[in-house]
Amino acid sequence: MLPALLLLLAASTSFEDSFRAGLTALQRGDLAAARSNLEAASKLAPRDGRVWVALSQTYWRLHKDTEAEEAAGKAASCAPEDPAVLQGLTIYYSETHQALKAAQAAAKYSAKVPENGEARERATELYFGAAKPLLDQQKFAEAAVILEESVARLPKSAQLELALGVACYGLRRFDDAADAFLRTIEIAPETEQPYTFLGKILDQIPSRLPQVAERFAAYESAHPASATAYLLHAKALDAQSLSPEMALRLIEKSIAMNGGDASAHFEMGTVLDRLQRFADAAAEFERAAALAPSDAAAHYRLARDYDRIGKHEAAQAERDKHAQLVKAQEAIR
Repeated sequence: MLPALLLLLAASTSFEDSFRAGLTALQRGDLAAARSNLEAASKLAPRDGRVWVALSQTYWRLHKDTEAEEAAGKAASCAPEDPAVLQGLTIYYSETHQALKAAQAAAKYSAKVPENGEARERATELYFGAAKPLLDQQKFAEAAVILEESVARLPKSAQLELALGVACYGLRRFDDAADAFLRTIEIAPETEQPYTFLGKILDQIPSRLPQVAERFAAYESAHPASATAYLLHAKALDAQSLSPEMALRLIEKSIAMNGGDASAHFEMGTVLDRLQRFADAAAEFERAAALAPSDAAAHYRLARDYDRIGKHEAAQAERDKHAQLVKAQEAIR
């Protein structure tokens, strides 16, 4: 028994010596010595993930990409829960521009060290970095897969929830988008983007409207100098067919602050239509169309109101403009 123990001790000592010598050589840039020592260590302890992650770095710096990938795979297989290995894999995958694998390793490492805020921030940045090019290329389905994984692994991230909302918005998964935007607001209520996106899909999310209206009201109260906040609150009320007079007052405040916002005049026209004040509504749609002449919807609504107040020739002219704009938009698609 004693000789066997002595052999094990010698092997362990030899492994540590080779491993330490390999790391030292790698740090000083002596890649040949690093490779020699780390390969020797890997033979003595072939299941030690630390050796394989160090070898992945060594092989990559030696431009041996196939061997580097194989070593990284062995590191992940041998030590999937080792924080040091996960850190090393994060570095390796980041340096080799494998953003998603880097993010996954970083998220696992972050879960091992929950007290380390920098580790969580790094994992968040890597996940966002993996998804952003896909969002920019409008590959929303691929981005959504990554972002759904990211928010499961890194909950309570406003950045990742917002990005997930954008991906779902692009996929026309409006309920999922609304839920992501609402979670973003819960985490970071001062961030403006989720409110703006929610304001674009109110007609598509009837079951979420009460919650959205509550968030918009709170946002308006917290931002009394924001034209957007008043307008969003008004839109949420109008989407629920609630309090048209209050909605008008809110829009009037918004327009007083920013009279050049075509969407505010459009919303004003929509509320006035509900109140059957068609001449006033037509005047607002006229302003909206003047401010945003390429908005087909403004010309369509203006045509309807012109017909209602007896301006049939003007109504026909607006219908013609609407048809031209729709045809041009379809050609672009």
